[in-house]
Amino acid sequence: MSDTEDKQENTEPKPSGTLLNHLEISVSESEKRVTGSLNLRDHYTVYLIEIKVTDPEFQKKVGKLTTVWRRYTEFEQLHDYLEVTYPYLVIPPLPEKRVLYGWQKISNDTFDPNFVDRRRAGLENFLLRIAAHPLLTWDKHFLEFLQHEEDWRESYKANGYLQLVENKLKSLSVSVRLKKPDPEFESMKEYGSTLASNLNNLLKARSRVAEKQYNVHKLHANYGRVFSEWSAIEKEMGDALQKSGHYLDSLASRYVKFDF
Repeated sequence: MSDTEDKQENTEPKPSGTLLNHLEISVSESEKRVTGSLNLRDHYTVYLIEIKVTDPEFQKKVGKLTTVWRRYTEFEQLHDYLEVTYPYLVIPPLPEKRVLYGWQKISNDTFDPNFVDRRRAGLENFLLRIAAHPLLTWDKHFLEFLQHEEDWRESYKANGYLQLVENKLKSLSVSVRLKKPDPEFESMKEYGSTLASNLNNLLKARSRVAEKQYNVHKLHANYGRVFSEWSAIEKEMGDALQKSGHYLDSLASRYVKFDF
């Protein structure tokens, strides 16, 4: 696409407000699909993006909107594109690609229904946050992402955005030392690095505490099961063992309800 075409698109008048003033966005469904031959199959999950226009005037401008199916990797491509195109903005994060901690009580299987639904909700929140941003909301590639399934993939490849993203991310990782750095920027950089380090340590400590609490929950649950089974073979101590098992089960259930 030429610079002239980009300038023309950037100068086109846009509707007032953000996309959410004119339509509703939801990631309503997920579906497991398979590609490849019998010997080499690729299983993946796609998510259905639905658009419902609430502004009749806006409907006339955009025409008929269709639903689109997107893979998680396509959401990643959109996120990387926005991150490179708008380096001065904080791009909303994507949900995790896989479960990071055992205490999250979610299956490590990426096709587990609970995990897929959790990710679906996270992807919907990702799109809503972009659509609510006054600048990102009218990005032409974001709008295409919501409307055109195959065309967006081809456009992303044809315009070289994939290579652009890779080059920009590589350049960001290169360390450059200035001869006379600005003291104000150096101070902000040092503050940011210190804050990032402190937050990282805080999250690690939180993870360790949550992991310990989760292990205690598992121990109580196992002891409760053992005492209950033991009570079935003990005549004199049966009632006492059963009560102990129920008590340990109640302790375990409290940890289940604990919000980590």
